[in-house]
Amino acid sequence: MAQTTESKDDDFWDREALLAQRENTLFAIEEELRTREEVLLEREGALGELDKEHAAREELLVDRELTLRETEALLDARERVLKTTQNQTGANALLVSQTASLNQTQAQLDEREANLKTSEATLKEREAFIEKSENTIFEKGQQLQEWEAELAHLQDELKQRG
Repeated sequence: MAQTTESKDDDFWDREALLAQRENTLFAIEEELRTREEVLLEREGALGELDKEHAAREELLVDRELTLRETEALLDARERVLKTTQNQTGANALLVSQTASLNQTQAQLDEREANLKTSEATLKEREAFIEKSENTIFEKGQQLQEWEAELAHLQDELKQRG
């Protein structure tokens, strides 16, 4: 009879130690979940800032495109004036001056167009990054939900055993 009582006491303390160990594990998991949630919130804030930057750059691109179109219209008008002037008189000096001006304006237009294309490429890269980051945050959120469900399940098991 003494052995049975002694083995029951050992079983009780073994179960108590196991429950304490599981409880400590649950606390560690909860802390890790809190830390990950904080990281996700920080990343979400960073994404918000990226969205603002994206909107500002998009607005800049729209302005540049408008300027580009206006410059193209001016070039077309100058070209028509040059053709008209060329047909009316043989004033080669004026034609040379206007051609040089037209070439200079064309060079500026080409430079602006190159800048616009670079800005568009940068925007596309940012959009891809933002989409990738949003997907990552969504996946991490799902993972956190799964962990929370596991944690709740383990807590329920502990309550039932305790």
